[in-house]
Amino acid sequence: MKRSVVILTGEASGDLYGADLAQNLRACLPDIGIHGVGGARMAAAGVHLIADSRNWGAIGIVESLKVAPKVALVFQRVKRFLSATRPDLIVPIDFGAFNAPLCRWAKAQGMRVVYYIPPGSWRRERQGADLPQCAEQILTPFSWSASLLQAMGAQAQWVPHPLLRLAQPSETKEAFCERLGLDPFRPIVALLPGSRRHEVNALTPLYARVADSVYTLVPEAQFVISVAPHFNPDWIHTLWSDGSRQWVPTETRSVWDLLAHAVAAVICSGTATLEAALLRTPMLIVYRGNWLMNLEYKLRRRRLQLRWIGLPNLILQRDVCPEFIQETASPETLTRALIPLLRDESARQAQLQAFTEIREALGEGRNLQEAHEWIVEALGGDAP
Repeated sequence: MKRSVVILTGEASGDLYGADLAQNLRACLPDIGIHGVGGARMAAAGVHLIADSRNWGAIGIVESLKVAPKVALVFQRVKRFLSATRPDLIVPIDFGAFNAPLCRWAKAQGMRVVYYIPPGSWRRERQGADLPQCAEQILTPFSWSASLLQAMGAQAQWVPHPLLRLAQPSETKEAFCERLGLDPFRPIVALLPGSRRHEVNALTPLYARVADSVYTLVPEAQFVISVAPHFNPDWIHTLWSDGSRQWVPTETRSVWDLLAHAVAAVICSGTATLEAALLRTPMLIVYRGNWLMNLEYKLRRRRLQLRWIGLPNLILQRDVCPEFIQETASPETLTRALIPLLRDESARQAQLQAFTEIREALGEGRNLQEAHEWIVEALGGDAP
């Protein structure tokens, strides 16, 4: 009997995990029908998209309000699709503002939901209060998340983080450097301005100024800026020219090759910080938005009680990678913090040792069942 699954994502990381999940499900159940909300990666994995979510990413109230109307329209479209098709299983991935209310509704309609990587699962002190009502089963990549959810009455399992498998380079350093016109014997610094338009708009000119400053102190350094697949590299170069007249190569392919071959990185806070840790790339973590986001951050800072924003620091609950938020992210502060990662081996080793702990915290070396295996079982199939 042909089974059907709907995978629901809302941001670039969810699109990556959704594509990986779809490929693994199809390997176990070749005739499975998979629909979803996602982006280019899920479409490439053979998921029939109900809606494209690649431009939904937003941080904060101001930016979220900009995408709210289109997300609300898709919310109703997905409800109609679910009502008409009644899939065997719904698998939301993160993106709680959209997925949590949708899955509460779906459960009330008698549909089955398995939540994969629940929103805020990296938090050690709490989990979303409504998560047990959203799904019959929750698959989380953090052991403390599983424990907290179980204490709340949820059927929660700890699964290995998918990036343990996925975050791998696909080409040698020599091939990577030849493709981008780099010298393999000079240090490479990766610049990741994010996957949301407002992040890239704010961070790219800043990174350009940092690169110019570093060149004067470490002239052998080579900078490469990563471009998310839904952005035009020409736009990135226009933004770059606001801060520097020096040319910089752009990497439009997977960021894993860039991170694997870089000696250091400057990264917009998000999933990429975890990818860098798994690829053992010492980093600075940055977040900076426009003036409205800066105002919002100042007004909400105390209530948010932000101690860390970067996943490596959140996972280990200590200062592993330096963080620079809003006004503290200046060309001068970033340059001063980046130089030790290029010149001071002790500064590099402190981060590298912590990255080993992160892999263990994500389930490496544990006998954990993969997420797709749990989902195959939930569908009544046999996982390999």
